[in-house]
Amino acid sequence: MVYFKEAVNGRHDRTSPVTGFAGQAVNVMGDVVEMAELQAKLARADAALAAKRVTLPLAFLLLGACGAIASLPVFAHGFSTLLAVTTVLSMWQAELAVGAILFVLAAVTVWIALRRIRHASTEFRRSAAEFSKNLTWLKAILGRTDLASNGRL
Repeated sequence: MVYFKEAVNGRHDRTSPVTGFAGQAVNVMGDVVEMAELQAKLARADAALAAKRVTLPLAFLLLGACGAIASLPVFAHGFSTLLAVTTVLSMWQAELAVGAILFVLAAVTVWIALRRIRHASTEFRRSAAEFSKNLTWLKAILGRTDLASNGRL
């Protein structure tokens, strides 16, 4: 009944406000889908770079751990015997001193490898920063009702 005059006179060119909103929603959703695709590509690129950077430190970690474990008994026994013969230390004191020194060296090796692994894992900061920017943009777009009502969205 509200548009009776236009219906009688034959002018029925008025569009529904839902049509404009639907069009804008489709545009925003298209942008969101495109943004998600770009975000996924960026995450894949960062994952490949992180995997490349972590390979060598993991190999060194494995090599250092295996080498320390394999050589520890032989080296420790030989060096502790040398200490016991050449110093005033008894055999148990020499073995304890050598064991402590080898433990510290192994711990330093593992610490260096873990630092390099942690450094490689920071590659996803770029993805996280880009994702944060995209979310900020999306919130700004969805929060701008004044632009949407003027049709400038």
